Amino acid sequence: MEPRHDPGPATLDCDLARELISADADGELRSGDRLRLAAHLDGCAACETYAQRVARLTRQVRLRPAIAEPDFVDRVLARSRPPRLGRGGWLRPALAWCGLLIAAQSVRPLLFGELDGTPTHVARHVGASALALGVGLLYAAWRPHRAFGLLPLVSALLVTTLFGTVLDTAAGDRSAAAEAVHLAELVGMVLLWMVAGSPGWDRLTGLRPGRHSRRPHRGPAPTTR
Repeated sequence: MEPRHDPGPATLDCDLARELISADADGELRSGDRLRLAAHLDGCAACETYAQRVARLTRQVRLRPAIAEPDFVDRVLARSRPPRLGRGGWLRPALAWCGLLIAAQSVRPLLFGELDGTPTHVARHVGASALALGVGLLYAAWRPHRAFGLLPLVSALLVTTLFGTVLDTAAGDRSAAAEAVHLAELVGMVLLWMVAGSPGWDRLTGLRPGRHSRRPHRGPAPTTR
């Protein structure tokens, strides 16, 4: 058997009714109190008028007219870094080709553990990293809107790889020709940066963000009556 809700006193005075009206406007009124308030408003014109004024004021406070901002779309697009696919859409195929090349280069160290005499464990780690990079570039070519999110990881991976390449070449452990294998990774990062909208280029060249892509807004033609 369900517990019976105690509605409290059957009648309300106007002071308590107006407190309940305020609570109702804030969404804090319980169902029992709402029934008592409705019964009071049916027989009290003053409180009914007060409730209508509170409801009108609440709508005015919570709702306001939209402010026209003609450059709103341009500012949003400037911050969103939409992908730029290049003239004729050549960037995505080029990026996909770099991803395939890097993934192909990872097969021998990853599967066979062979990488210029390095230990098998190290070779497979290098192959796994290269395969992950290739897959990331392929994914960015497939979903160019995700390129900007992949850019920090790919950039960090490439910068650390190139730093190690410089150290190995300076120490004489590797020749410059042998390190040319990283050329595909460098080209892939540049293409990824271009697909991501070339972030930082506007600041470097002194242009305002989005200035190169800003077009006049063409709204609907005005109508006359």
